[in-house]
Amino acid sequence: MTTRANPLLLLHTWGGDAATWGPALRHLGSDGRHLKALDLPGHGARATEPFTVDGAVDAAVSACAGGSASMDGPLDAAGTVDVPVPVDVVGSGLGALVALALAQRHPDRVRSLTLVGFPPAAGAEAARRPADTRAALSRDGSALFAGNYVDSTLLSADPGHRDLLRRAMAGTRPEVLIDSLRATLDWTAHTRPGPLGLPCQVLRGARDHRVPAAAADALAERLGGACAVVPGAGHVAYLDEPEAFAAALTAFHSGPRTAPAD
Repeated sequence: MTTRANPLLLLHTWGGDAATWGPALRHLGSDGRHLKALDLPGHGARATEPFTVDGAVDAAVSACAGGSASMDGPLDAAGTVDVPVPVDVVGSGLGALVALALAQRHPDRVRSLTLVGFPPAAGAEAARRPADTRAALSRDGSALFAGNYVDSTLLSADPGHRDLLRRAMAGTRPEVLIDSLRATLDWTAHTRPGPLGLPCQVLRGARDHRVPAAAADALAERLGGACAVVPGAGHVAYLDEPEAFAAALTAFHSGPRTAPAD
């Protein structure tokens, strides 16, 4: 059963930042639960830092431990708190990679895991994405690239939701976008196969054209978890349908806390 004593750590999508969780936090924080949306290295307030998976996991560990990235930022639902561990961790896209690596490297810090918009598609087209992205950033500049990405990815008609991701991505250095994209596409190099031994779900937007349903189902089976769908949402479900996204999380976190069998 979820209570205020069960903090929720939120890790943003590729090119996003903590502020992109704002619409979802309005629904997730309605019960006074302690919330934290973290800027991953190279993003948001940490834009001057390089991105590495190890650095991102370290930042998440610090958040879980109530360290320098403790759950007392401007998006908190309940003010400054000392954060107990373990926490419920939710990651979308790039954040899902970091969340999975966190759960595997530091299972004592994670109460449950939700991976959203993950895993990325594989194949020749995916292999070309870093080079294609670099070329588009060089040709168009960060602002136009961000606008084009949002137009091709977000389904939300709310201009405020779209602007959150557009602004975040436009403010992210091109080298960070490339490095974090490569890490996400090469996610199996940073994680390992097999059941996690903790409650886990793979959450997919019903209209996500970047993550095939079969891939999401296969990942859930591989991790010993369950698969669920956010109706009406695309790849960035927490921005497309924040209320439905929050409802899916609440249903999962309020369920039995028994870990899947190995």
